[in-house]
Amino acid sequence: MLCLLLPLFALQERTYTIGEVMRNARQLHNDSIAVKVTGYVTKKLRGNNYLFEDRTAEIQVDIDPKFLPQRPFSDREVITIKALVEYEINKPITLKVNQQVSND
Repeated sequence: MLCLLLPLFALQERTYTIGEVMRNARQLHNDSIAVKVTGYVTKKLRGNNYLFEDRTAEIQVDIDPKFLPQRPFSDREVITIKALVEYEINKPITLKVNQQVSND
């Protein structure tokens, strides 16, 4: 019975904090895992880059316009992103959104 339930636990999506993503960036990047993070977009930086933060830290996020929600969001509205972790030595850790941003 346990063998049948184990794959279900593996498929459950875990929500990370930005602090956890930053501490585990190398492993998450190597595993090519899309992380789910909930927080606030607090500032548009340039192009498709935004500053994203939660209670633990802040990180730069690359959001392609096709993944932005239909309804605009504000810096006071909680959103959920699913993104790949981009990690390179001596460069800032960033997230690249690869699924639709959710603000509901």
